[in-house]
Amino acid sequence: MIRLVVKEQNSDKLHELDMFGNENINLTFQVDDVRDIESKNASYSKDFNLPATKRNNKFFEHYYVADRYNNNYNPYKNVKAFLYDDNILLMEGFLRLLNVLDKSTEITYNVVIFNDVANIIDTLGDSTIKDLDFTDILHEFTINNVLNSWTNTGVTLSAGGTSNDVFYPIINDGQMTILDIEGNNIGLFNRYKNYVMNLRLKYVIDKIFEFSGFSYSSSFFDSTYFSKIYFDTGIESTELDAVGDTLTCDGLDNALPHSLVMEGAGVGLSLNWTNESNDVNNAFNHNNSVFVAPFVTSANFTVTLPISATAFPAIGSIYLVGVYIPNGAAESQIINLDTGFMYIQNNDNLTLSGSYDMSTGDTMALLIYAEANGLFEVASGGEYNLSITTNPQQPTLQVINADIGDIKLADILKDVFQIFNLTVESEQNSNLKIEPYNDYVSNEVIDWTKKVNVNEIIQEPLDIPKRIEFHHAEDSSDYNKGKYENSQGIPFGSHIVELDVDSDEVVTIQNNVFAAPYVNLLEGGTNYTQIIAEQDGETFKGYKNLPRLVFKRTFNNEDDFIDFGYIDTSASIIGLFNDIGEHTVNAHFYDESLEDADNNDNSLLYGLINPYDLYTLGSQPINTIFQSYWFDYINERYNTTNGLLYKAEIYLKPTDIGNFRFSKKVKIQNQEYRVNKIEYNTDKNSLSKIELIRIWKR
Repeated sequence: MIRLVVKEQNSDKLHELDMFGNENINLTFQVDDVRDIESKNASYSKDFNLPATKRNNKFFEHYYVADRYNNNYNPYKNVKAFLYDDNILLMEGFLRLLNVLDKSTEITYNVVIFNDVANIIDTLGDSTIKDLDFTDILHEFTINNVLNSWTNTGVTLSAGGTSNDVFYPIINDGQMTILDIEGNNIGLFNRYKNYVMNLRLKYVIDKIFEFSGFSYSSSFFDSTYFSKIYFDTGIESTELDAVGDTLTCDGLDNALPHSLVMEGAGVGLSLNWTNESNDVNNAFNHNNSVFVAPFVTSANFTVTLPISATAFPAIGSIYLVGVYIPNGAAESQIINLDTGFMYIQNNDNLTLSGSYDMSTGDTMALLIYAEANGLFEVASGGEYNLSITTNPQQPTLQVINADIGDIKLADILKDVFQIFNLTVESEQNSNLKIEPYNDYVSNEVIDWTKKVNVNEIIQEPLDIPKRIEFHHAEDSSDYNKGKYENSQGIPFGSHIVELDVDSDEVVTIQNNVFAAPYVNLLEGGTNYTQIIAEQDGETFKGYKNLPRLVFKRTFNNEDDFIDFGYIDTSASIIGLFNDIGEHTVNAHFYDESLEDADNNDNSLLYGLINPYDLYTLGSQPINTIFQSYWFDYINERYNTTNGLLYKAEIYLKPTDIGNFRFSKKVKIQNQEYRVNKIEYNTDKNSLSKIELIRIWKR
């Protein structure tokens, strides 16, 4: 008996829909297809009809009535579905309404079911990284956080605690040279353009699954290997401030004294300051006392002025106020930053200080005024000081949204599934089993010899392409990788498999999201960094790049690696690569430093490279992505000597389908096979169709 159970779209309430009772539903089961190496496939049904019974009409809200409108059922959203045969769960996934047919006196709902492998991709739809919640890793962009992200200490989170899901390796935007380091160029070392926030790939994968409402079981995702993989959030970000700036002015340009007798709050004295220094972001106009927030920050304003009395004694309050205008707003508001009460007969220095949270582009015009009966003035002698301190930034949301926020979540999953050749199998309760092909397949054998209809068996050669090419996402603006391809005739990090067949077909497996990282020497030195730069006339600059997958190599102490810098008493970094020698920085495509690398180390490139830019590479790691995750799969499925596709009809029961896993081998007579596809029919009198790939016995 065929049963179809669905869940309401807006609740967890289950409904069993009515069937005709003589269903002949065709189901296709597969995890990948030998004919479609570029993609991973989901199981699905062919379309079938449901009767317009009272129960079904209620669930679909009489969708066939043109002048009715739906309140609870939305045909553009998924309906969680469970298809049973003799109470054996055949498929769990989602049901989609294709159309409603109103023919004579019979109305039918035409539907199709996809399993959860397709369901998660369909559920994610056009959702992007912007839709994920990254508030759990909010942190300040400080030198300490940058340095601690290189170790197991991790960044200190704004909400408390630490995290290693964020990592700040050094990336060259094409403008770094060894002189920037040895010359103590502070500008280089307190800006985000060279310390680029990387996110742990596992962390983002978990966010995507949480967002989609699915779960997974995966030894691979939980492995130490995968936990070391990160990707950058883009090098073209607005420069962020790593230590916070304190700009200062130490004089006035106004003719003094200035009367502070004012008629009312908000009508104050705007001072013209002089000798401005350390205004790194050009945020303050000292001629009119207007500060423009260069980024989201809590700005602290401190003013010290000599105050004298115009009558003796002078008693009252003096105010430091700001005329605050949010970015793009038309109206201003008066902010009382600080108030000081004075009783003076002679000159006295007064310091007023206050803070205000500002967003990028907000303005604050500083004014001084006194109570109407205060009888004060800014004197012509004494201290005249102004300081405006911007706190370190919290770049997480700003950087992620600005630089990689438009990347689709479904594309990230597809890339990860493809890169590591992951087999994704639907399990119950919206859970997916995800493992690399080599780890997914098992040696468990089920014997289906007696189930095969031996009256008609087809054996045919596999459709094998002439060439299979593996490429990272193309990032055409990348100067160094373009230079490499021009000289080598192959994109950096790519791999090509030539197969000995008479075919002209070329299959390309190419990432859409993740490009290959490139590493070379800093100009003028022996130090390596990852570089992301495009040519701009005679110079180079960062650009809106595609993210790169890299390994993070953690340093636990100074002996492990190098001292990239230290914190001085003013909390700014002195950018020295002390004792760097010929070490490479701590994020690139190998999980070992260049000079310590050997053949047993891992690579995040598809193939081997010509290391002409890596003069100190010890021994090139051969555990590339292709070698580790695709080699055995290609050899098994595209064997040009003994490859064979076996097609037959087979007697399968619901229990055979319910207990079957594609990880198992199938034995027929004395030969073992991998299952490529099963086409199952719910009609108990029908035979199923099966496609098997012969496993070559070496």
